[in-house]
Amino acid sequence: MTESNKNDLTVSRIIKAPPSAVWKAWKDPKHLVKWWAPAPFTTVSTKHEFFAGGGFGTIMSMENGTEFYNSEACFLEIVENERIIWTSTLQGGWRPNKDDMPFSAIITLEEHPEGTKYTATALHQNDEDRQKHADMGFVDGWGTCIEQLGKLAEQLT
Repeated sequence: MTESNKNDLTVSRIIKAPPSAVWKAWKDPKHLVKWWAPAPFTTVSTKHEFFAGGGFGTIMSMENGTEFYNSEACFLEIVENERIIWTSTLQGGWRPNKDDMPFSAIITLEEHPEGTKYTATALHQNDEDRQKHADMGFVDGWGTCIEQLGKLAEQLT
């Protein structure tokens, strides 16, 4: 794990479901597309190889169908019910990737008396990329997605 630094953005929420239910919502792409983008945006899963080195592709679209974000990333580490690490700097199979705003994400699931403490940290190469991600609405957007994830995870319990 990495220590938080000035180029990181972090958001955390308590989800009222156990880590195993949150894990299901991450592991299965049919669940992931229900919470991955803040509503009213929609998501299509183009690749979901849920293992280290596997590809992680999504297309996020606006209500009118216009693509907002189309990307492929690479899962770096998968620890069941505990941690997911992925990066936009690689595609599946550890292949280099081009990205306008490269970052890596660390998702942690911790048992909590109310369910799961879910923390998402985006690590950026520099302040410019961190600021660009912040200006895109990282805290509100990723926070909304975690809330959507929580509602789905409660149903999967």
